[in-house]
Amino acid sequence: MQDRRAHRRFDIEVPVTLRVHGKLIPAASLDLSLGGMAVLVDFDSDLAEGPVEIIMDLSPHHRDVSLMGRVLRSQNEYGKKVGIQFVAPEIKEANTLQNFLNSRCN
Repeated sequence: MQDRRAHRRFDIEVPVTLRVHGKLIPAASLDLSLGGMAVLVDFDSDLAEGPVEIIMDLSPHHRDVSLMGRVLRSQNEYGKKVGIQFVAPEIKEANTLQNFLNSRCN
């Protein structure tokens, strides 16, 4: 099966906070790309398909990044695995994310 993703995905774990309808939901990334990410949240997290703000704590060497996204799907595994697509990221945020991925994966 061919992967139709536009951006290469990297297995990177960083702390993430999701903001949905004013509620903050702690999460952890499972993988990350310039186009989106998969995160792990608690089973009981109230997170449905739709818009979400993603705040990532990249590292002490990179500033935090805040991106808007859209929850595309979720599945229960060893927690709730949630697929999020980034929606029109600001250039500064996209550049920070690209620099972070380059520093971790090259």
